[in-house]
Amino acid sequence: MDYQTLAIVALIVASVAIVLYVWDRRSRNESVDWSSATKLGLGAGGIATGVAYAVGTDEAAEVVEQVTSTVQDMFVGKPGF
Repeated sequence: MDYQTLAIVALIVASVAIVLYVWDRRSRNESVDWSSATKLGLGAGGIATGVAYAVGTDEAAEVVEQVTSTVQDMFVGKPGF
């Protein structure tokens, strides 16, 4: 995964987090603390970028697919009692 894609993911997630924060504060008729909104956006964007980077490699994608299929078999498969 290239850095441009990671930056786009970070910007989108940070923007959505800030918009949701502002929307929540406005719906409660409270003032918006822009320093808190900035911290929330940076934290959300940083976490999303880290997750995207961690699972962006081919090896990680294979592990995620294997775990997903195992969990799916656990819930929809036949029990082996």
